[in-house]
Amino acid sequence: MTPGAPRTFPALQVRSLDGRLLQLPADLPGELNLIILAFERRQQDDVDSWLAGLAGLAEEHPQIELLELPCISRRWTAARWFIDGGMAAAIKAPEALARTLTAYTDVDAVLLALGHPGRDAICPLLTDRSGTVFWQGAGPYQPALARTLRETLRGVPRRS
Repeated sequence: MTPGAPRTFPALQVRSLDGRLLQLPADLPGELNLIILAFERRQQDDVDSWLAGLAGLAEEHPQIELLELPCISRRWTAARWFIDGGMAAAIKAPEALARTLTAYTDVDAVLLALGHPGRDAICPLLTDRSGTVFWQGAGPYQPALARTLRETLRGVPRRS
């Protein structure tokens, strides 16, 4: 994340693939949340690289929740049942269905709010329930980028 004013996660209405309707950031499940935003279907391998690369992170930091957030253009809202149903059928695992949240929204507004350069790269980020973004990356898992995330986690104050 570039230095400067802290970013705030934009307000989004999302639905988990297990059917829960949520308002983000208020309904984020963790004290801290690592949210991996994807903008294209082809980016699932990049999302999976973060999930695999951060295996064990939740054990090291029990206050953290891992979330996948496909950010889909609002124009596809009418096909939500088909798109979400296809994702749910492919995923099947209850924990993955619960952590996958789909947003049918103005994708460009989300990119602008996060200062993310575009739809070509996924956007992993660390936020709290208020929406404060503490760390942000771009693209697939890279050990050097994961180190900066872990360094950031050491400096984020914990609530008692």
